[in-house]
Amino acid sequence: MADACCAAHAALPATTGSRRRRLWELGSHAHCPVIGVCLPLERVRLLAKRHLVLQGDEDDYTLHCSLVTAAGRRNLMAEALQKDLEQRFALDVRSAAQAKCREALMTWWRGRAAQGEIAGALWATLTHARCDEWLEMRVLGQVHMLQHQVGAAQRVDMARHRELVAEHQALSRDYAEVQQRVTAWSLARAREQQAWEQARMQQQATVIALQTQLAQAQEQLQQWQAAHPDLPERAALQERLAEQLVRNQALQREVNRLASRPQPSVEPRPAPVAVAAAVPVTEVVKLEHRVVLCVGGRGGSVPQYRQAVEGCGAQFLHHDGGEEHKPAQLEPQLAAADLVICQTGCISHDAYWRVKDHCKRHHKRCVFVETPSRSAFERALAQAAAGEGTNAEV
Repeated sequence: MADACCAAHAALPATTGSRRRRLWELGSHAHCPVIGVCLPLERVRLLAKRHLVLQGDEDDYTLHCSLVTAAGRRNLMAEALQKDLEQRFALDVRSAAQAKCREALMTWWRGRAAQGEIAGALWATLTHARCDEWLEMRVLGQVHMLQHQVGAAQRVDMARHRELVAEHQALSRDYAEVQQRVTAWSLARAREQQAWEQARMQQQATVIALQTQLAQAQEQLQQWQAAHPDLPERAALQERLAEQLVRNQALQREVNRLASRPQPSVEPRPAPVAVAAAVPVTEVVKLEHRVVLCVGGRGGSVPQYRQAVEGCGAQFLHHDGGEEHKPAQLEPQLAAADLVICQTGCISHDAYWRVKDHCKRHHKRCVFVETPSRSAFERALAQAAAGEGTNAEV
């Protein structure tokens, strides 16, 4: 775009020879576009500060006009501008030197301008030895129009820039809000994760504690089972004993009910035990070379039991039923006995069920005596010798 500093161009010298023109040899109409296009503002300020006397408050336009005025004649300012432009666009100058006529130089200029290399191409073309007035006016006219287009483009770019700035600010606000929401969400997730981790650790600690208690309980169970190998059998006998007690209670209620009825006055029949009692013990011959086990009974009556058994020619064994002797000692004695007399009123439940279970499994004769007396024992012995059943009660 033309400025006030651009005046009417002067007549150019003839374009003969190969010498390139200097800055001050160009027409005054060329100084403004050359300095405005070929030198950036930073370089303009630096050269003006070095070679001009400034007041200190000059703006860029004032500095530009001062350099355009100084370039009209040869001086220190013009020579500094000439040297700076030659160094800056040395490659363009060498490239333009290959053009040997005005048409070739015009073609070279158009090619460089189409590539957007305006500054170097403008300096190399205007200072070329084959640049005449016609070519100079064409080149300066194109630069003038480019400046108009650049100004219009800059205005469009500024408007677009303002729109982009406003859009950027809106996006920045939206981004800040989104970032705040993401930060709040991240903090909430972190707190939840921390709470979950604490709960997981507590649950894991609880599981470990329960596993430890379970291991200790299993170890104690193993120790208890090792110390009491007969515990399962005893548990089974306890269950059977409980069932038998319930059955006995039912039978006792039935007996009580029957006893409450009025009885007819008939002469009672003699009890079977009287017959068994009538059998002298000394006449028993079936017990010779036999083993008789007595389970229970009073401690003071044991010698009498022994005398009665040995008087029959049998071998006597005794177990107190669990008072001092262990119930586990019954097994070998039961295995060795041919006949078992169990006095149920003086033994433990465990011994009772052991005796009953063993005799039932091995089909061994067993007589149960409710009254722990010598007479009852002798009747049981006589009954067993007479062979009145496998299991009987006296």
